[in-house]
Amino acid sequence: MNMNQRIAIQASRGIAACLVLLFHSSAMSFKYYQYDFLGISSIGRSGGVDFFFMLTGFLLYHAYGKRIGTRISITPYLTKRLIRIYPFYWLITLIVLPVYFLVPSFGYGYETNHSTIVHSLLLLPQEHGPILPVAWSLSYFVFFYLLFGLMLAIGKRPAYVFASLWLALTFCHVLHVPIIAADMDHNVYLNFLFNEANLEFAIGCLLAKWSEQFKFRHYQLLMGLGAAGFALIWLNNKYNMLPYHDYLLYVIPSILVLLGAASIKGNMHLGVWVKALSKIGDASYSILLTHLLFISIMMKLARSSHLAENLGYLPTDILIVALTIPLCRLAYVWAEKPLVAFCQSKITLKPSASPKPSS
Repeated sequence: MNMNQRIAIQASRGIAACLVLLFHSSAMSFKYYQYDFLGISSIGRSGGVDFFFMLTGFLLYHAYGKRIGTRISITPYLTKRLIRIYPFYWLITLIVLPVYFLVPSFGYGYETNHSTIVHSLLLLPQEHGPILPVAWSLSYFVFFYLLFGLMLAIGKRPAYVFASLWLALTFCHVLHVPIIAADMDHNVYLNFLFNEANLEFAIGCLLAKWSEQFKFRHYQLLMGLGAAGFALIWLNNKYNMLPYHDYLLYVIPSILVLLGAASIKGNMHLGVWVKALSKIGDASYSILLTHLLFISIMMKLARSSHLAENLGYLPTDILIVALTIPLCRLAYVWAEKPLVAFCQSKITLKPSASPKPSS
């Protein structure tokens, strides 16, 4: 993967993070002062998280796909990835948690339960969301990392047999196959292990393998069609033009965007705006974890100070979004990035040599 492809993929990550932020801003605006910002509060998921699931599989396979079945020690691999998730997540959760003890009305009532706190901190699946609502997707990322690590640690044949069985059961769940799917729906852990999000991760892995062999000349067209695909799904979800609604539809435009980004030539000059979006992409994890906190605080202030009524709901929401993005970026620069660097400096692991691939 050349540098331009890396920048483009990181820029697409930044756009996906901004989509999540915008859709949550609209939902929060409707909650605080019944204003449907950009008319998107009723659409549901933006597709940004679905893109992240596919991107995770894409990047994992690109980095480690050739080592599947080589029986390597996965300690360095898991440590590197889990350090990127847990420390900063714990920091934000521990900042938010006392609020639910002081003002229980801010939550749903379960946030102060000991079981909820433990499950949330460990990112274990539970019947309701975690203490930090936006962190629901992190449980899947951790699961993806563990699952992929298992495929690195066992032989090649067992790895692909295991992956095939897991995907087959996931398809049974998604397609509501009688008996099998019914049992999964009624069990929190089975529903989690064979959730449709797993298919997005797997498709991202397959896409990475395909993109290594095939490049597309008209990558700009692919990315444009991908962007249009997201917009069409939003329009359909809002206006019910077609009766079919499924978040897996976001797989199609995500494939087009990733294939386009992975086909960009190394000698092409990228615009300043692409590099700016890649900077936002660097902070995508901080955006995911902190944007609701910033939006909630600012909207509470806007409502209590009557700013929304005096300035107007649309300008107020635009101002809040415009302030939230740099605030999240500062959270990345001042908190997430140094915290990850500190943890990595304290846990130094040598990469393990892998034996020859085994069947």
